[in-house]
Amino acid sequence: MAIPIILDTDIGDDIDDALALALICASPELDLRAVTTVFANVEARSRQARTILSTIGGKFTSVPVAAGCGASMASRPMHNNQHYLENILPNQDSTCLPEEQLPPQDKRHAVNLLIDEIMSGDGLVTPVMIGAMTNLATAMTMERRIIKKLPKIVAMAAEFKTHMGEWNILCDPEAASLVFDSGVPIDVTTWDIGNCAQFGPEHVDRLRQSDRPTAQLLSRAIDAWRENWGSEKVHMPSLFDPLAVATMVRPELVEWRTGRVSVELSSKNTYGYTTFTEEHNGPHRVAWNVNREAALEFYLERVLAL
Repeated sequence: MAIPIILDTDIGDDIDDALALALICASPELDLRAVTTVFANVEARSRQARTILSTIGGKFTSVPVAAGCGASMASRPMHNNQHYLENILPNQDSTCLPEEQLPPQDKRHAVNLLIDEIMSGDGLVTPVMIGAMTNLATAMTMERRIIKKLPKIVAMAAEFKTHMGEWNILCDPEAASLVFDSGVPIDVTTWDIGNCAQFGPEHVDRLRQSDRPTAQLLSRAIDAWRENWGSEKVHMPSLFDPLAVATMVRPELVEWRTGRVSVELSSKNTYGYTTFTEEHNGPHRVAWNVNREAALEFYLERVLAL
């Protein structure tokens, strides 16, 4: 039986969200029930997600996509700027289809969609979190019963080997803390794991040379992303978010450690940083090492078949 999932994403800024959505659609082991968008211009992010789903076509054109929380719960938000939150378009927006060519966005707020899907999901629906955790944290606050309905959460979040704050956590540390402290089991793929699994030119070329519409769209999105950041700063996509998806299908791609993830909220200098404590019966499972070559090959084999 395919695993019912909801993808919660800040698609459109870094390229890995688009790559992750394509991998979900290429994986029959996963049943995509909905997509929800989070952080900053969530309407534009919805357009990006609907473009990918429409390009893949078939049953994916009817997957509901809802816009969610653009702002955060953070007491010290990184981007406390209304212009940024409301008006800046994701860098891949130029690759989107016109709104009139897309299925309509779901009229529900993403938080309500999450609650509806989880409450009606017979305890089987797994949220896959690849952005700030604001939507899910808000849903847990609005409807506490969903916590007991969740079999687990899958998240691309946190970093433990390098002294730094990871982007998805930093965008809303309070939301991340609420989710990690909820008691729901969580599988975590970290910044380090995604950074290790980076495309080389040969991997991008395989996408670019494909005549499949999805591969062509992803190639255009990669070009838009690279143009935004400058080739001297960012050369190749890293599979941060796709690895979170891949481990649901091929958990053996990574080495796991069990324990407890905590989010720092009180320190001025390390606000939003994360720590991991190994515990035999801890609620969190963290990907610690990755088989890079196997992960990259798995990704391309799946997506190039779409």
